Amino acid sequence: MTEYKGYFILGTALMIHPNSPDWRALGTVFAKTPQGSIVEVERVGGAVFTTKEAAERYGLVLCQTLIEEKLEEAQDRGQK
Repeated sequence: MTEYKGYFILGTALMIHPNSPDWRALGTVFAKTPQGSIVEVERVGGAVFTTKEAAERYGLVLCQTLIEEKLEEAQDRGQK
């Protein structure tokens, strides 16, 4: 798990099928509550890759994009 702009992000890979060499990229974004708990904020799925490592790396990219586009926009609206 990595910290990014005040969120925690995790890139993972999901095996498409036991007989397939392909992996789907998944990203999960977590946030810390005022009480100190870590909670899941959003989960996003992405492209398919031929290696687990590439899918995991892309899962982090998905999380970063989600934070920059969706979550920060929602935060900005909440501050107005």
